[in-house]
Amino acid sequence: MKVIFSPSAREYVRREASYLMARNRAAADRFNHDLNQFVKTLTHFPSMGQDATDLPFRGARRFILGHYLIHYEIGAAAIVILTIRHGRERPSDLPLDGDDDFEVR
Repeated sequence: MKVIFSPSAREYVRREASYLMARNRAAADRFNHDLNQFVKTLTHFPSMGQDATDLPFRGARRFILGHYLIHYEIGAAAIVILTIRHGRERPSDLPLDGDDDFEVR
């Protein structure tokens, strides 16, 4: 089955690879290698991730690849990688709470 990246997932990969390349070439190479291996494996085992029941729509799956969370859905014609983010990044749709004790500004 074919794997495609959403525009936002493709942009994240581009930004993350560039960020890593500027700081640590080995980390950038490892990121690219691991992501390519994940995509190859996903084509053969599309259900290898777990159900992402916390997302607002049904059918999405989550796979943890090292420090990265990858959300994807299995379509009739292709597997679509919806989002990728580092596990330390706050999901973009979560509001900050009112407690400033632990938040850096």
